[in-house]
Formats: sequence, C-alpha cells, structure tokens
Amino acid sequence: MSTVPGTRLAWVRAVLTGSGDEESAHEAWGNERRTWRRLAHVNAEHPVFGDATVAFLVAAVSAAWSVNHQLPGAAKWLLQAALVVPLVWRRRYPVGTFGLISLVALLQWALGYELVADLALLVALYTVASHRPRLVAAAAAGVIEVGAAMASFRWSLAGSWLRSFIFLSGLAAAALLLGTNLRSRRARLAALTERAERLERERDQRELMAAAEERARIAREMHDVIAHSLAVIISLADGAAAKLASDPGRARAAIVNVSAIGRQALGDTRRLLGVLRADHSPDGLAPQPGVAQVAALVDEVRGTGLEVGMEVVGDVRPLPPGVELTAFRIVQEATTNVLKHAMGATRLAVVLRYGADLLDVCVRDNGEVANALTLDRQARPASRSSAGGHGLAGMRERALVYNGAVTAGPCGDGWQVLARIPIDPPFAPGQIEHGKPLGRTGMDL
Repeated sequence: MSTVPGTRLAWVRAVLTGSGDEESAHEAWGNERRTWRRLAHVNAEHPVFGDATVAFLVAAVSAAWSVNHQLPGAAKWLLQAALVVPLVWRRRYPVGTFGLISLVALLQWALGYELVADLALLVALYTVASHRPRLVAAAAAGVIEVGAAMASFRWSLAGSWLRSFIFLSGLAAAALLLGTNLRSRRARLAALTERAERLERERDQRELMAAAEERARIAREMHDVIAHSLAVIISLADGAAAKLASDPGRARAAIVNVSAIGRQALGDTRRLLGVLRADHSPDGLAPQPGVAQVAALVDEVRGTGLEVGMEVVGDVRPLPPGVELTAFRIVQEATTNVLKHAMGATRLAVVLRYGADLLDVCVRDNGEVANALTLDRQARPASRSSAGGHGLAGMRERALVYNGAVTAGPCGDGWQVLARIPIDPPFAPGQIEHGKPLGRTGMDL
C-alpha cells in the first residue's frame, strides 16, 4: 500500500498530465485517508494498543542493534526489556513511566552497559511534555540532561565528551519541543472546540428565546382575538334567544351578527396559525389593526345591547404601528372583560386621549365586579382578574413593551382600565403615574 504523500503525488501527476488516471488516483488517496483516520480512531480509543506498538518498534530497533553488535549476557537483554516494556503505559501514567525508565537507565549506567534501548527515555520525555504541564516537562528534561552528561563522560558516543553531550542534548530538546508543540496544539484545538460548542449553545438558546417570544406573541394575539369574538358571540346569542319570541327581527339581526363575527374570528385564527407553519408563507395578510379600527370594535360591542360611547380627545395624528396595535388590543381586551365579568353593566365608555407625548386609553363601565368570594361592594378592589384568565397581565405586557403602564380598578360606580403609552422614546416607566385618573370621559356612568 502506498503512503499518503505518494498517493497525493500520483493524483497531482494524473491531473497535470491528463493521463486519465485522475479518478482512480483520487479514489486511492481517499482510501488512504480513511485508513489513517481509522487507525487514529483506534489509537485514541485504545491507547494501550498504540503505546504497545511504539514499545514494540523501540524493542525491535534495540534488538537489531544488539544482535548486530553481538552483545552477550542475559542482563543486557533484561535491561533492554525493563527500558522498553514501561512504554506500554506511557500515556496512562506519563510521569511514572518516565521515572521508572530513568531508574532503569541509571542502573544501566552504573553497570556500564551501552544500549540503544535508551531511546525509551526520549519517548517517555516526549510523552511527559505532551500530556503534562510545562513545569513537569522541564523537570523531566533536566533529568535527561543530567543523564546525557553522565553518559557522555562515560562512553563518548560522538568521539568526545562535548560532542556526545551536544548530540544527546539535541535529541532531548527535539523530544521536548515535539511534545510541547503537540500539547499546545491539543490545547488550542480544545479551546476552539469549547468555543464552537459555547457558540452553538448560545445560538440554540437564542433560537429558543426567539421561539418562546414568538409563541407568547401568538398566544396574546389568539387570546385577544378569540376571547373578544367569543364574548361578543355569546352576548349576541343570549340576546337573540331572549328576543326570539317577542322581537324576531332583532333576534334575526343578532344571529346575522353572530355569523359575521364568527367568520371574522375564523379568518383571524387562520391568519395567526399560519405563521406556525414553516413551509407556508401566507399571501395577502390583512394589516394589523390600529386606532382607526377601535370604532368598528365599539360597534361590535354595541351590537350586544350595551350602551357604548366613544370619545377621541386631543390632536389626532399617526402613531407608530406597534403603539396603535397595543392601543387596539387593550381596548379589545378591556371590552371583552366587561362582557365576561361586569355584572349588570349597561353602559360602557371608551376614551382615547392624545397628549403631547402620551396616548391615554380609558375603558369604563358601570357594572358590578364578579367576585366568587363576596358580593359586597366594599370588596370590589379584589380586581376582575380574580375571575380567571390573564387579560390584565397581557395588557400590562403589551404596554410595557413601549414603556407604558396599565392600571385597573374601581372608579365611581363601575370599573376602569387605564393605559398610558408613551409616544416618544424618552419616557421611562417611573415617569408614568400609575392609577392617576384620566378625567371625565365625556359620558356619565
């Protein structure tokens, strides 16, 4: 089997010469890469196997050198085995392996045996440098330097003490630098991997937050649209049932209104649910409602039999679409609460007041508060929201998006919902006086 560089060279040659072997050379190169990747995976999953292979290679070189120099004696073979065998556990116990091999090498020096198996010291130093901190690697390199000096004095491998020392020191420095470089590359790779994983987690969190925000927005829209439509439909149906015998004309008109409002609610529901389909991009969506649609909303409520009045105060002017939608939804939710929870309500007033930098939205009625615990009028501050639902919380959330505030509570003989929405950005929540009366609405309740 050819090596990876050789296969790559064959592929480049085939491309340059147009010999027609480009595809086969590319396939062979891919096979080589896959083979090396499998070997690297096995080495990572089973380190003892890889370390045993390195020990076997060092043992083979040492045995060949010993046979070539005809070294007699079983002690030398035992020393070579003692130097090489600990390499099988070099990555599991780097410092322990290095220390054991160093002690065997010291014994070898004391006995005066010159062995090539001392290569195991360089392998052990490389392992310490690649798996342990630099201070530990430097200490191991210092031990090797002392051993190099001792070996140079005793054997003069390069012809003189100085040459031998420089040669052995160079080998030790190469092993140290290779191990340190590998450890640095591994640390950089780990840092990049950790950073990529962190960025991926942050991206997933942003997606989850965006999805949660979108679900909350759709839930608010569904609550506002469906709850209001159902409240109006129920009121119209009750009125039609009551007038069916005595006033068939009015009953028929109420039933027609029920049908029209039901169709409108169905269309709004389909429009809102359409955004939940990832593979569908709805065409021709209706524009979001605003202040201009409040009058039509009031007409729907008036159709239930309530006496409804609407007043617009101040300099009417275009507002940001988000502010207009918020004002419409607050009026929608407040009138829905009147239909659902206001006991005995006969009159309802809606006031829109345009200020210099505030839009005030006020919805007042003259009905009693539905309270499951007591019907005492003194207990009315318990708030209609106690009857269930999240209407008031939804109104406050909508207003808070634009630094606004919503208050609800008793007002005279009825109940009032007051929303104050800043038109200009400089306003902060603390600048809005919660619960401050809006003033007369132009309609006595």
